[in-house]
Amino acid sequence: MTLKSSNFTLLVVDLESESLTTLVKELHKKSITAPDFFQNAAVVVNIENAALKIDFAELKQSLNEQGFILVGISGDLSELQKEQISAQNIAILRRSKRQSNKIASTEAAVEPSQLAEVPRPPNVLKTKIYSGRVRSGQQIYAKETDLVIHGDVGAGAEVIADGNIHIYGKLSGKALAGARGDKSACIFCQALKPELLSIAGIYKLSDDLVNDYVAKSCMVSLQNEHIVLAKLHLG
Repeated sequence: MTLKSSNFTLLVVDLESESLTTLVKELHKKSITAPDFFQNAAVVVNIENAALKIDFAELKQSLNEQGFILVGISGDLSELQKEQISAQNIAILRRSKRQSNKIASTEAAVEPSQLAEVPRPPNVLKTKIYSGRVRSGQQIYAKETDLVIHGDVGAGAEVIADGNIHIYGKLSGKALAGARGDKSACIFCQALKPELLSIAGIYKLSDDLVNDYVAKSCMVSLQNEHIVLAKLHLG
């Protein structure tokens, strides 16, 4: 047997109240919006208030009932909270520490606030450019900036950006723009046939696409909380 470290994509949600009602409602809303995407999704719950009295057994059960799998708890935890978490056989996760003035890597797993609506950072980084096909199981993430893909995005692949996404090729996988809540973000591609589209946490699955736009050059945007498609006129 070999033990080694690796990176995995996890959803991280912030728990700010002892009541689990709000959390359950938000997760339920996400799960019915994109059931195939969130079914059995691995979730980390982040707690930054050491004074919260939380029923961790109920938390674990509530997540399971919504179709999510709790893989661990992170955050600023008290010793009592840690004891209660361990008693439920839930992992306690620690994030790697980074200096506050150090720019994080622009290619990483999805970070906590992916489902939260927060303003787009004022100091936007240089556009992230990726050349080549994004293959199944591969994820490209542009943190706090736009993402340009020179190539196809294959089925089972994910491209994520806090800003816009430009795909100079065919989109067959998942594309998530405005990952930190930027509702003005857009997705552009030369051939649209995705598994999932998302702008600022609002999703549309392939089954919901109008046939007029499938395999066409398209711009995807968000209007009145709905995903809207428009044909691109190239050349």
